Amino acid sequence: MNDLLMVLLIIAPISLLLHEAGHTLAANIFTSASVKLHLGFGPRILTWKHSRGEVVVNAFYFVGGMTISSPPEKVYGKIAIAIAGPLVNLIIAALTFLFPYQPSITIWILYFNLWLGLTNLIPFKLLGKESDGWTILRAIIKKT
Repeated sequence: MNDLLMVLLIIAPISLLLHEAGHTLAANIFTSASVKLHLGFGPRILTWKHSRGEVVVNAFYFVGGMTISSPPEKVYGKIAIAIAGPLVNLIIAALTFLFPYQPSITIWILYFNLWLGLTNLIPFKLLGKESDGWTILRAIIKKT
């Protein structure tokens, strides 16, 4: 039970935040507009505005996230922004594997980030939401 709470309340939100931060960093490189990073859903509990956009944390902070920016003009920019989030999770998983900390924590960080990174690379649409893989596939098909 403690492991489940640790994953749900600590590991998942931090991994989701880093995933969205990867998208945000790439969006800041490939677009000139402001970028909004949203973590979770429900009522807002924290808003941090900065020069390049804002970070919003909602009450159910452990249930997903979203980065909102204007789309870049170039296809490689769209692909870079879409792949940046999963890439961050895969790097975290690799670092966790290479430098384990405590076995019970390490395994959850490794598996959650591996799951988050790989599933986001699979192209799918679900309930009106598109995976990063879908965005990448759409950008490639539109280019060819």
